[in-house]
Amino acid sequence: MHRWLVLLALVGLGLLVGPAHVSAHADYERSEPARGAVLLEPPARVDVWFTQDVFKKQGANFVRVFDEQDVQVSQGDGEVDDNDRTHVSATLPPGLPDGRYIVRWMTTSDEDGDTDEGAFCFYLRVEPSAGQAAECAALAGPEGEASPTAAAATPTEPAATTPTEAGAAPTPTTGPAEGEDGDGGIPTAAVVGGAVAGAVVLVIVVGAVALWLRRTLA
Repeated sequence: MHRWLVLLALVGLGLLVGPAHVSAHADYERSEPARGAVLLEPPARVDVWFTQDVFKKQGANFVRVFDEQDVQVSQGDGEVDDNDRTHVSATLPPGLPDGRYIVRWMTTSDEDGDTDEGAFCFYLRVEPSAGQAAECAALAGPEGEASPTAAAATPTEPAATTPTEAGAAPTPTTGPAEGEDGDGGIPTAAVVGGAVAGAVVLVIVVGAVALWLRRTLA
């Protein structure tokens, strides 16, 4: 009896811990410049912080900055901060021209090796049009809603993206498949189902232990 109780407890613990571990990855947390920011002066670099330490190995991560013509303006793949491996920075050249810039990133989690990727925009001495703001919000994904600055397009600008804008901007990454969470983790239904199953098993285990103790001590 005791052996079966231990086995059930281990199964319940695995069901509860398993989904949380599988869905872990180094996702976007914040950046400088921020998503959708409109800058008055060109930045010397772009800094991005992620939700986990990244795996420091060549080709495992990158932060790259592209101009309106989809030409990379940053140096290489960026640098991982040795003192804070949630932080990756990309150096920019001096004298950047005015316009929109797109930051693309990819990470490999140091915790479990899961990869993640995304993109966001910032603007140098120009206000985004409604079309640009919507396009950049789509690049950032469900968790990357446009900031108030980026969303505040002038009333005279059309909401639809013009052919010039569509040709200059990179193709947005494909959104999550139906049933998956927005950041590329395992399906939400699987996480919820696993948690519920684990909770049920734990309730059964607790009841069985209580019954066993009652019979043993009687």
